[in-house]
Amino acid sequence: MINHQPYGIDDPYKPLLTERYPRDPAEGDEIQLCFTAVAEKAWVNLKSNDINKRFEALKGYGETFTAFLGNLAPGSYTYVIHTETAGKEASSEPFKLEVAHWVKAVSVKDVQLGNDRVKLELALSSGSNSAFLSLSFPQADICRFFFSNEAFEETKGVALQTRREGDTLTLSTTELELELNLQTLAMAARRPGEAPAFQGSASLQWLETSQGDIIRFESEFQTDENERLYGLGERFTGPNLKGKTWDTRVYEEYKEQGQRTYLPMPFVLSSKSYGLWLDIFEPAQFDLQGETHLISVDRFPSSSLALPLFLIMAKTPYEVTSLFTGLTGKIEVPPKWSFGPWMSANTWNNQAITEAAVARTLKEDIPATVLVLEAWSDESTFYIFNDASYEAKPGEDALRLRDFTFGGRWPDPKAMIDACHEQGIRVLLWQIPVLKQLEDTHAQHEADRAYAVKQGYLIQNEDGSPYQNKGWWFTGALIPDFTNPAARDWWFSKRQYLFEDLGIDGMKTDGGEHIWGRDLKAFDGSRGTELVNSFVHHYVSSYYRFVQENTKGDGLTFSRAGYTGAQQFPCHWAGDENSTWAAFKASILAGLSAGLCGVSMWAWDIAGFSGEIPTVELYARSVAMAAFCPIMQYHSELHQATENRERSPWNIAERHHDPRALDIYRRYAKLRMRLLDYLYAEAKALSEQGLPLMRLAELEFPEAYNHLAKDPYSYLFGRDLLVCPIFEKGASTRLVRLPPGTWVNLWTGTPFKGNQTLLVPAPLELIPVFIKADSPRLTPLLELAAQS
Repeated sequence: MINHQPYGIDDPYKPLLTERYPRDPAEGDEIQLCFTAVAEKAWVNLKSNDINKRFEALKGYGETFTAFLGNLAPGSYTYVIHTETAGKEASSEPFKLEVAHWVKAVSVKDVQLGNDRVKLELALSSGSNSAFLSLSFPQADICRFFFSNEAFEETKGVALQTRREGDTLTLSTTELELELNLQTLAMAARRPGEAPAFQGSASLQWLETSQGDIIRFESEFQTDENERLYGLGERFTGPNLKGKTWDTRVYEEYKEQGQRTYLPMPFVLSSKSYGLWLDIFEPAQFDLQGETHLISVDRFPSSSLALPLFLIMAKTPYEVTSLFTGLTGKIEVPPKWSFGPWMSANTWNNQAITEAAVARTLKEDIPATVLVLEAWSDESTFYIFNDASYEAKPGEDALRLRDFTFGGRWPDPKAMIDACHEQGIRVLLWQIPVLKQLEDTHAQHEADRAYAVKQGYLIQNEDGSPYQNKGWWFTGALIPDFTNPAARDWWFSKRQYLFEDLGIDGMKTDGGEHIWGRDLKAFDGSRGTELVNSFVHHYVSSYYRFVQENTKGDGLTFSRAGYTGAQQFPCHWAGDENSTWAAFKASILAGLSAGLCGVSMWAWDIAGFSGEIPTVELYARSVAMAAFCPIMQYHSELHQATENRERSPWNIAERHHDPRALDIYRRYAKLRMRLLDYLYAEAKALSEQGLPLMRLAELEFPEAYNHLAKDPYSYLFGRDLLVCPIFEKGASTRLVRLPPGTWVNLWTGTPFKGNQTLLVPAPLELIPVFIKADSPRLTPLLELAAQS
């Protein structure tokens, strides 16, 4: 048997040994075909209108073979893989191969000037046809570029002034000036009266096959040596992104994410107070090395080139964030109760353990406002409590509370949830957007799967068959199509009773990252690579609206993955991390990066959720930081170890025989409760400004960049606080770089002149925090802190 998958599973980082490389070759690329076969030798026959050639394959380790085709001229090819063993030959099916060629916009052929838009017809390097660039200004400080290979975009904007002098066309509003060279297509943008901040080019290029399909398109912009770039969603390294190449692709990298992320956004923010946003769902790549940067976008299958790009020009970097959230959706603020301490552990997998955890937190005088239950369901439907008895219904019908007889691990979930509510604790249940493939029989789940397939409620392959998850988590599962209104209604009808009858308060919306393959399609017409990022947007937004409808606006979702506009659907957490100092530091950077892109209601698992429990020192330092974080929550993963690995403060204290873990957590949890009204008010105030709760000091005070950028782990929290986490093992002091102004130590009330570096004590129980001296909230904050 010959095994060859030209595109693998379209995993951008982990190719298979049976793939073609590159998957989508261009002229000049060296092409190799990889496959496996039980054979003595193998070869490839390649054919086109101009070629019929045999390429011998080299045998590698085990059953692997590689055939090197070299670089081929642009055009359409087919190839067949042949093998021979003991004189017997075998052949594969024919495979298609397209070698694409580059087409580039090189100059302007025609200019159409309007009162609120400009249309440019672009000449192409191929000498035939044209491309089209429409420019408009949705508001005075934002320019929208729309590139197309088909037609102009008819869009309206604010009034603008145009001026043409020789080859230079200038477009002006009250807040932005854009100059375009009609011959070279070089662009420059500035605020009126200032030096150019943005340098780019309208000389777009794309890879096109002989069939007219667009595979990829590219555009360039430039930065100067001292300019810094930020953003691109939630990033675990940085904060300056220059010098590396980044993908904006929703991707699950289990722990140690590095340059990969669950929550990307094709939005880059410059220290020169401009931003670039690609309004697309397809994965993009930002090559930010050197001073000329390449933005490339995968687009297949498609014969259309349509690229909406926004240039945002502002006075300060965080004003760019504010304008960006104005374009992509308001930062929604969750209920006040979400700002209290959260408690969670995957090992709380039955009612007795859960009730014991709640009782323990009350006994220890440790406040909590949220309980998250992950391991509550039957692990099949993910909407039925484990061990519940019931009569399975047809797939189109929904069960209600009256249909269940509870027992075993969860004998009375209604009483448990009611008891939590009596203690002021809200309850969230874990969710995953899959119809799992089971090895054992499960009548209700099988009925649901069959009905979803019959009704076409699933993400589909090109041939209309249901897509089966190719990722490592829930492999083989079917994926609900949240772009289909009927599918959404059906899916959520199954979960309705959890709110109406049991009274839960929200859902932890995990996963959503495993959409693989260019041939996929959804109900709304989304195709191929679009679904990589659009799926999680529709998944999380659908759940968020469902929760809000069923809690009268007093609920929330808690999501790991997201995309542009995620700030509309709070809350989010940083995903899976080890209990290490390195992960602690990476999480701080992730929260700040997410905030730059508008995601304000953000959390991480205190001191990490995976592996052996953290040390008391790491736990205490993480707890202190989390107390000054939008969401404060601890969580731990499922484990098979004999010792208890939950991250509850009492377990950390007992395992280490060190009561300080419990005492310090209690101190900060109580402080958090005293800050509840303050945090809620700050979240609302900053949301109205389009700004996140956590912000980089170096961008909040750009005039002091050289001073503040030396400490990327300190951050502003709310409108008033400078938070300086202790992120180094064994530290007993902390260098604090104060921004301009006067700052007051939260714990001592001592004022300090800003723009200086302080060496402050940092005992285990203390995190350095400072308040703006001119804040109208200074005295109340000092009084709240004094109660600690």
